[in-house]
Amino acid sequence: MRFADMLGAQHLHIMSGCAEGPVAKATFIENLKWATTHAEDQSLTIEPINNHDMPGYFLNDFDLAAEILDVVNAPNLALQFDAYHAHHITGDTLETWATHGHRARHIQIAGALNRHEPVKGDIDYPAFFARLKEDGYAGYVSGEYHPEGRTEDGLNWLKTP
Repeated sequence: MRFADMLGAQHLHIMSGCAEGPVAKATFIENLKWATTHAEDQSLTIEPINNHDMPGYFLNDFDLAAEILDVVNAPNLALQFDAYHAHHITGDTLETWATHGHRARHIQIAGALNRHEPVKGDIDYPAFFARLKEDGYAGYVSGEYHPEGRTEDGLNWLKTP
């Protein structure tokens, strides 16, 4: 928290780690309850991550994330919605947003193919962005991807109308 305070971090992502089973779930919930009470002024997020990119990661499902958010029930804890992971976990980013987007405090995007620039693959980003606007999402959307080539060249997608 000292570093988050010094850096002025708006959101702090709490990862579940690689684990499985009811003890892992109970431990994650207990840790989140501790964190939310010891960092009441800090926005904390949890993010489902697909098992292909991170095998064995405990929080690998959006319904599980929703359940955990409900159990912890803290105003400073929310969902970090990664469209790339939503696609790989559920196969339908827009439907996953429709179900869980109201819990999101931060959004990340990437192309559904190999996590490159968000211009190739199966995610319809124009429709996704239209849905965010329609739903009144006012938070940040960040690109979290591996550039296919030079970073500077890969930023051309930002100029797309």
